[in-house]
Amino acid sequence: MPAAAAAQDDPCKAVLAPLRARYAPDRRVAVFDVTCARQGEQVVVRGDVDQASARRDVVAAMEAAKLGAVVDSIRVLPDPAFADTTFGIVTVSVGHVRSNPAQSAELSTEVMMGMVLTILKRQGDWYFVQSADRYLGWLEGRVIHFTTQAGVEAWVNAPRVVVTGAFGVMRTKPDTTSLPVSDAVPLVLFKDGGVRGRWRAVETPDGRKGFIENRLVAGYATWKASRHLTAENVERDAKRFVGVPYLWGGTSPKGMDCSGFTKTVFRLNGVELNRDANQQATMGAEVSLADDFTHLAKGDLLFFGTKATAERAERITHVGIWLPGKQVISSRGGYGVRIDSFDKTAPNFSDELNNSLVRARRVIGSARPVQP
Repeated sequence: MPAAAAAQDDPCKAVLAPLRARYAPDRRVAVFDVTCARQGEQVVVRGDVDQASARRDVVAAMEAAKLGAVVDSIRVLPDPAFADTTFGIVTVSVGHVRSNPAQSAELSTEVMMGMVLTILKRQGDWYFVQSADRYLGWLEGRVIHFTTQAGVEAWVNAPRVVVTGAFGVMRTKPDTTSLPVSDAVPLVLFKDGGVRGRWRAVETPDGRKGFIENRLVAGYATWKASRHLTAENVERDAKRFVGVPYLWGGTSPKGMDCSGFTKTVFRLNGVELNRDANQQATMGAEVSLADDFTHLAKGDLLFFGTKATAERAERITHVGIWLPGKQVISSRGGYGVRIDSFDKTAPNFSDELNNSLVRARRVIGSARPVQP
C-alpha cells in the first residue's frame, strides 16, 4: 500500500505525515524519524528529530487530534547522553560515511581529515554524523576525534595547512624512507608545525605528529583567501582528476562518483556544493539548453536523467561540468573521470549522455562559501 494511503488509513500516521514533510523534506540532510502507536488509551510517539520545535509540534498535533493521552518518547538530537561532546574531527585521510551502521552498508559519502562533524547519536561502534554540508550518515568511531565546541574552536583557530597535491604521505621523520603516519589527499587538513627545509612539520587532529613535503601543502588561511571561483580554475581542477576511478559515494582521488567529483572540484575553488546530483540541480541559476548549447558557459553544471512528463517527475541521475567545444567532464560508472563530447563527429561523442541531458545550472558566482 502506498505511504500516502497508509497514512490516510491510520489517523496516527496521518498526523505525522505533514510534520515529516515540513521538518525533513530531504532525509539526507534532516532528521524526523518518528513513529506512533496506540497502546490502549494512550498514543506513544517515539524516535529522533533534530529540532526541538519538531518534538513540540508532534506532541501538540497528537494532542489536538485527540487520539488518546500522548506519551512523548521523542529524542532531540544530538543525543543528550553526549553532554557537551557533540562534535568530532575526522582523523583519517578519507572517512567512509555509510547509509547504515555497518561496513557492508552502502557508501553514502566521504569526509576528509580535519573536517568537523556534528555527532548526533551512537549505535555500537558507529556514530550518526552530520558534515558541514548537512549530509547525514554513519561513521566508525575509531576515525573520529571527539571534542567539545571549545575543542572545535581551538582546531579551527590553530595554524593549519591544507593538502593541495594529488597524493601525499605524512611520515614519522622528514625523510622519504621513514615510516608513514598517514596518507593525504587534496583538502586534508593538518595542524601546522612549521617549515623544516623542504618538509613541513604537521599534526593530525588526534595528536599524531610527523612531516609532509612542503610542496604538497599550503597554509590554510592563505589558501582559503586565495580561492576564486572562475571558469578557468574549475576547468583546471576538473582535468586534474581525469582517470580517477568511479566509486559510488566517493569524493576523493581514491574514487569519485559523479556528484562527488563536481563537489570536490568546486570545493577546491572555495564553493560548497550540495552532495548529490539532484541536490546540486537546485543550486545556482537555470541555463537554457536551446540553440545548440550556445547559452552554456565553461564551468556550468549539466544534469542527466529523464525529463518530467505528465505521468512522471523529473529524475536526475548524473552530473558533469561543461567544457569548451561541446564537451562535458564527469565521473561515470564503468569509466571514472573522463571527457565526453556532444559533437556527433567527435571520437569521444557519447550518445548516452546526449540522449539523457535534462538541464543545466550556473553556480559560478552564486553558491555559498566553504565552511572551515
